[in-house]
Amino acid sequence: MLKRTEQTGHDAVARLRLRAQGLLPDPGNPPDPAAVVRRLGMMQAQDLAQAFWALGVRIPGSTAGTVRAALDRGLVVRTWGARGTLMLLAPETVRPLLSITAPRMRAQSAATHRRENITEAELAALLPLALAACAPAGASRARLMEVFAEAGHDVAAQRGYHLLVALCLSGELVQGPMEPGSNTRQLFVGSSTWLPRGTSVADNRAPDALPGWGLLYFQGHGPATVADCAWWLGLPLTPVRAALATLEGQLGERVLDGQRYLFDPGSEDAWEEPPGGDSVLVLPGFDEFLLGYKDRTATLPTEHADAVTPGGNGVFRRTLTVGGQTIGTCQPPAGRVQDGAVLPFARHPSARLERLALARIRAYGTFRDS
Repeated sequence: MLKRTEQTGHDAVARLRLRAQGLLPDPGNPPDPAAVVRRLGMMQAQDLAQAFWALGVRIPGSTAGTVRAALDRGLVVRTWGARGTLMLLAPETVRPLLSITAPRMRAQSAATHRRENITEAELAALLPLALAACAPAGASRARLMEVFAEAGHDVAAQRGYHLLVALCLSGELVQGPMEPGSNTRQLFVGSSTWLPRGTSVADNRAPDALPGWGLLYFQGHGPATVADCAWWLGLPLTPVRAALATLEGQLGERVLDGQRYLFDPGSEDAWEEPPGGDSVLVLPGFDEFLLGYKDRTATLPTEHADAVTPGGNGVFRRTLTVGGQTIGTCQPPAGRVQDGAVLPFARHPSARLERLALARIRAYGTFRDS
């Protein structure tokens, strides 16, 4: 089906992922936030501050203001895109993605909706109220809860949150510009009125079917496995495998220890001498470099996984990555004076490596405070 090449070492997988994910950017030609998001398809973003750095670390010279401006201009939006998780997306890809992922997320929410007595009729009644409240400049979550309550809908406890998520899964609502006075909250906007001028949800550049999203995944995350792709999309393995079978000649393939890895064929020549061997990166928690894969062992040894996600509680710490390998966690600067700290898994890094790591941590602090 796909182009097959000879087996090579696993050490190349992590470093080729660095390049695919835009973590080896060209300082002379930095991308913008929208280009980074399009390259990766979607970026996990339940922690907005760390999602900002996930963009910043891929855009040399950028600031948090760079990312805020992209959100304020509608070039990047945030919504529940897959796996029940908030994602950064290019606005024209929201509905095409949800056409694939939302049915499963709705099915997974069915028990919660029954418990909270949330019905399709109630959601149908709430959507026009929400869109009206969001016009023309957006509405805060608090304002939407007020509107729902004024119309006689129960928003107590977590019910209001579940209503809002369900409405966003329709693709009609997204989180757009930053809420005035806040660095952590966004306004909700109507998708149809928030697309950048000249684009539409039918934009033919947007992947609008499962094979297209599979191709996009391996271009922005490869080398990776079919199981990784299915996990990323939050879909069962069987339909993803069938969709990828239609991509004749569009992906390269290598088999390592019986495991089949797919990737952008443009990376074929880089397997023998993969880039990024001297890279030193401080990555946010929830970064796609770890979160974008079901199997993370190529970049994070199993014995150190608990140091990154203590207790397996779903909260990911910031990491120090050297040559594509996660060698420790990091603490960011507590303020404008402190340097932060490097917390290696095993032996302490060399003085040179520690200096580089602390410089990267300071760069994060500068980005964050800008």
